[in-house]
Amino acid sequence: MNSNVSGLSEKTRSTDTLSKENQVAKEALPWPQKLRRGLVTLQQLDERGWLNTNENREHLEQAQDALDIRVPEAWHEAIQRGDVELAKQVIPSADEAFFEPQELSDPIGDEAFSPVPGLTHRYRDRALVKITYQCAMYCRFCFRRHKVSHAEENLSFEALQKAYEYIESHPEIREVIFTGGDPLVLTDARLEEHISRVESIPHIDTIRFHTRIPSALPERITEALCERLGNSSKMVWMVVHINSAAELNAHTLSALKQLRRAGVGLCSQSVLLKGVNDAPERLLELFGGLYRAGVLPYYLHYPDLAKGTNHFRIPLERAIALVEELAGQLPGPALPRLVVDIPGGLGKISVSSENVRQVSPHLWEFRSPLNKQWKKIQYPRA
Repeated sequence: MNSNVSGLSEKTRSTDTLSKENQVAKEALPWPQKLRRGLVTLQQLDERGWLNTNENREHLEQAQDALDIRVPEAWHEAIQRGDVELAKQVIPSADEAFFEPQELSDPIGDEAFSPVPGLTHRYRDRALVKITYQCAMYCRFCFRRHKVSHAEENLSFEALQKAYEYIESHPEIREVIFTGGDPLVLTDARLEEHISRVESIPHIDTIRFHTRIPSALPERITEALCERLGNSSKMVWMVVHINSAAELNAHTLSALKQLRRAGVGLCSQSVLLKGVNDAPERLLELFGGLYRAGVLPYYLHYPDLAKGTNHFRIPLERAIALVEELAGQLPGPALPRLVVDIPGGLGKISVSSENVRQVSPHLWEFRSPLNKQWKKIQYPRA
């Protein structure tokens, strides 16, 4: 009996050793290869059993047509284990094929505040530059889904010169925000063009990146990238988009630590998502985990009125109650601001009794931070 047990144990050890060797080999891959290992088709998801078999295939194809699929390799193992908080963020749903009357193609009014292609100038002292519309993962609740993942929308560095010339001609702009898409999917060489261009503008004080990379592709946070950002002539901030404590694994935490050591300022933005983080214990775990990792929770977004995203939305009054429940359970700096981006480009506001009031069960009024006027917004039934 002992020899049989010994033989089984030996076989297990051999299998474990091989598995560990394969894991080491996978982790050693350069980040562009890691990026290409993301799953990008319905067939790939189907083969893994990740699609809801009760959902209409035609509706799933419509969802993919509207926004590409990319499930990052960093999330594969957790999703395979049944992590719903991660799966719901990246696995397409047939619900995306259905639009509510209140939902918009451009819910936050980017286009209305884009004086030149690739640039949005909504607030006086800062401007967005969308240096790519590609991402390391595609979030199914994306508010820029009308452009994100569509390669034809990408602008070259040369095409973005008008954006940089606009910034040069507006000295009131003190901060440039690189967004998209995810700016960190660009190679170091391509990213360098944009960083150097902004560094050449004297009146710019800070450069901010909005990114999913530390969670979706932590290998992208390389020593070379951290050194470049840390040595910038401008103060560099990174707003990391993380929605679930499940994203704060060892690889993500290591990437965040590298950035912090390089002197990059770190804060976070999250989206309040039904079935992902819409419970007080989940939010406590998320924001507490970010705070312990040296990332200041900044915004908790109420989902924008993007087409096909109503299945992610909870009633706004419940969202307010959830955030109020966090007070006293987290350190002050770990408490995010619940914000609504008022449709039509009228600005982002922290939800409070001073600037938000409920008119009826689904009708709300918001006071714009830009023109100080009240605007009625009808939300679909959540």
